[in-house]
Amino acid sequence: MGEREPEEIQVETEEQPQEEQPKPSFSIGKLIEWLLSNLIPVIIAVVISTIIAFVLVRTNIAKKQEEIYKTIQLAPKPAPLTIFPLEDFRVNSADIDEPHFIRVKISLGYDGSNKKLAGELAARTTQIRDLILRILNSKEKQDIDEEIEKERLKDEIKKAINNILGNGEVQDIYYDEFVIS
Repeated sequence: MGEREPEEIQVETEEQPQEEQPKPSFSIGKLIEWLLSNLIPVIIAVVISTIIAFVLVRTNIAKKQEEIYKTIQLAPKPAPLTIFPLEDFRVNSADIDEPHFIRVKISLGYDGSNKKLAGELAARTTQIRDLILRILNSKEKQDIDEEIEKERLKDEIKKAINNILGNGEVQDIYYDEFVIS
């Protein structure tokens, strides 16, 4: 058995010239032309819109501020409160380890047009002083040595006094002197 060598079969293909495909018509010039005709007007519109919005918002804020300023100027200033002075208070603090001496001069602020309240404050002076003395005696130094704590003390005194008054209210408490030693 003879071996046969495989024959090589060659198929000749005709070389066909490749068709020239059109090159993409992409060029820098056309890109720039497209940008100028499409993108630039959009950017200009956005910038102009932003400027207009900014101007309108600032104008609106300025008008509101002017209205507020006029309202504040036109609002009548409240009349100053009438002062009802009290004698000095001299007490020891409630500190156990080291008592401190507290000296306070207090005045009460109230609406002076309320004559009944003025009379009631005068009539209840001893009772008001007693309330304040009890409140001060209950405080330790740490309870009244900071500014915010002194404001809380004012509120506490005012509430206690207003609880016993029947013809009006004390509107504010003023410290003429406040010493802790």
